Amino acid sequence: MANCERCGRELPSFSFGEASRLCADCRRALSSANSSAPAATAIPAAPQVAMRRVPYRPPFTLVLIGINVLVFAAVVAKGVPIERPTSAQLLQWGANFGPLSLGGQPWRILTSNYLHIGIIHLLVNMWSLWQVGRLAERIFGGWTYLVLYTATGLAGSLASLFRNPLGVSAGASGAIFGIVGALIGALYLGKLPIPKPAQQGLLKNLVIVVIINLGYGASVSGIDNSAHIGGLVMGLALGSILAPQLMEPVEQRRAHERLLFIGAAVVLLGFGGYVKKINGYVVSLGAAGQALSQHQLDQAISILENTVGRNPRNKTALGLLGNAYLQKKDYAHAESTLKRVLQLDPKDISAKYNLGLTYAATERFEEARQIFSDLVQKDPQDDDAWMLLGAALDGLGREAEAIQALQKAVALNPKNAEAYRELGLAQMKAHQANAALNSLQQSARLDPNNPETQKDLGDLYTELGDRSQAAVAYQNAEKLKKP
Repeated sequence: MANCERCGRELPSFSFGEASRLCADCRRALSSANSSAPAATAIPAAPQVAMRRVPYRPPFTLVLIGINVLVFAAVVAKGVPIERPTSAQLLQWGANFGPLSLGGQPWRILTSNYLHIGIIHLLVNMWSLWQVGRLAERIFGGWTYLVLYTATGLAGSLASLFRNPLGVSAGASGAIFGIVGALIGALYLGKLPIPKPAQQGLLKNLVIVVIINLGYGASVSGIDNSAHIGGLVMGLALGSILAPQLMEPVEQRRAHERLLFIGAAVVLLGFGGYVKKINGYVVSLGAAGQALSQHQLDQAISILENTVGRNPRNKTALGLLGNAYLQKKDYAHAESTLKRVLQLDPKDISAKYNLGLTYAATERFEEARQIFSDLVQKDPQDDDAWMLLGAALDGLGREAEAIQALQKAVALNPKNAEAYRELGLAQMKAHQANAALNSLQQSARLDPNNPETQKDLGDLYTELGDRSQAAVAYQNAEKLKKP
């Protein structure tokens, strides 16, 4: 922070031109002295010393960029892909996620602001931070700018949890939008020593940038626009309240800022409490999801039934509950629960899949065929839908159509081991023994630990009269079944 050359008092955080060397009191004193003194005894001007203009290097902006880059480097050094990290990898490094952030890990609301989803995400955000951060740091001062960055980043994270609590989010863009919002407020309401045309041009450019980026975020999937809006709103509010005080004496400005940031902290805490009250159910969904992943079905069902009891129209909880019933082979409850999901959202793909699987498991193959036929019409590139359609057709005894659907599945995804297995079974029924052998062997190569594929191979070898190979396949199946 610069100091007055005359009295040594700390200068305002943003000043413009020659007057920036003196504080407001000294400028007034010198102006008064010069205007009242006779011309012959006028106070001489201070000698002008030639000074080389040094480019301004904003320390706080550089530190923030450095932290973001170092975090990204550490993430990549631990083996996380540089371009497209998975949600699980992001969660290991502090990404924002409702079941965790609203549960026992609220620190994610802050750490997610320094984590980025690939190198392009990092470069775009750091370039943006450099562009707006330099100006913001000069206008607001370093420490005030840092508090603005942190407060608006937290607001963006909370807005993300409010709008999409089950999404995994990360990145500095919420804080960057917040800085832009604070600049808009300061430029519009503050009496800054900037020529009016320049001030109006800056303001216009910032507003255009906000409109373009929010429009782009609304039109492209995968962009967390709620975090952008949350940071922007908080930044606009803080910048607008700070604006009238920016050219005041330092002591007065600091007192005003302290009160403002205490108020901002109270607002953030209140908003966080409200978000947790509204979306706190996702914590139980996270616990249920973890139980499902560990195949603790009874525990998952108990948690989800409790959640659905409190919120009967929560389709996420209902979908997970239907999936848990399906895994437990409680097909009656699975069917009724999944139908409730589809009543709430007829386009829910996951619920359609699981309902089709429920029909197939209960040998209602025509109903299963109708569901999977509809799914492949909506997404012809979905290899799993083609595989399940083929299995349903096989169950109906329509082997030629089943083989055609299953061949489509393996063509779309040559690594789909289950599709090759279903194709082999359909070819066996169609008495295409050699083709069936090739399909089942390929399935076994892709998934060597599946005992069902080994059993199918044993059945096929028996049908072909190759007892030795059949014995080996059956032995492999038994070994794989053992825990």
